[in-house]
Amino acid sequence: MVLDELLTLLLVATRVMALFLAFPFFNTQLIPNNVKLLLALALSFYLVKILSIQLVWEPFQWSRFLGLFGKELFIGFALGLLANIFIAAFAYAGELVSYFMGFTVVNSFDPSYGQISVLSHFFVMLFYLLFFVTDAHHYFLMGLVASFTTIPLDHLSIHQGIWPYLIEISGELFVAGFKLAFPFALILYLVNLALALVNRLIPQINVFIVGLPLQIFIGLAALGFGVSVLVFMGVQLVDQLGRAYSYLLTHLG
Repeated sequence: MVLDELLTLLLVATRVMALFLAFPFFNTQLIPNNVKLLLALALSFYLVKILSIQLVWEPFQWSRFLGLFGKELFIGFALGLLANIFIAAFAYAGELVSYFMGFTVVNSFDPSYGQISVLSHFFVMLFYLLFFVTDAHHYFLMGLVASFTTIPLDHLSIHQGIWPYLIEISGELFVAGFKLAFPFALILYLVNLALALVNRLIPQINVFIVGLPLQIFIGLAALGFGVSVLVFMGVQLVDQLGRAYSYLLTHLG
C-alpha cells in the first residue's frame, strides 16, 4: 500500500516537475532550485489527495513504470513547451524592433535564451507581466489539474494528432512576433527611408552620425506612445495561448 502511494506520487511529481522545468519564468534563475523542488512536491501531494489518484502496482512491472514515467515527462514538457513558443514570439518581436533601431549591439544575458537584446528582454518581461495580470496562470493551474482527468495516470496512449499541432503552432511564432513588432518596425522603416532620401539629396550630411541617435530616439518614442497598442496585442496573444492550452489538453487525451 505504501509502495503504491509512493510510486503514484512519483508519477504525479514527474508531470508537475517536467511542466515547471519547461515553463517560462519557473525555468529561469529568478526562482531558486530548492523552492522549485519543494513547490513541485507540495503541489503533487495536493493533487494526489484532492483528486484521489491511486494506482495499483501489484505485481510491480518495470516496463509499465518506465512507460508511464516517460509519458508523464512528455506531457509535462509539452505543456511547458507551448508557453515557451508564445514567449519566444515576444522575444522575436523585440529582436525585430532592436534591429530597426540599431539596438542589436546592446545585448543582455538571459539564462533562458542566452544573449538577447535589451528590447527583447523588455518584451519578455512584458509577457510575464501580462501573463500574471490577466490571470492566465490560473488557466495553467486549472489545466494541470484537469490534465489528470483528461489524460489519466495509468493510460500509456497519447493522441497522435499532438505532433502536427505542435509543429503548426510553432510555425505561428514568427507571424505572432511580426504582428507585435509591425507598428514600430514600420515607423522605423519609414525613418530609414527618409534618411536614405536625405543622403541622396544632401550628401554633405553625415547620415550615419545623425541617423543612429535619431533611430534610437524615434524608436523609444514610438514604444512609449504605442505601449497601449503593444499591451492590447499582447493580451490577445496571451488569450490565444489559453485557447491553445485547452486545445492541447484535449488532443493529448
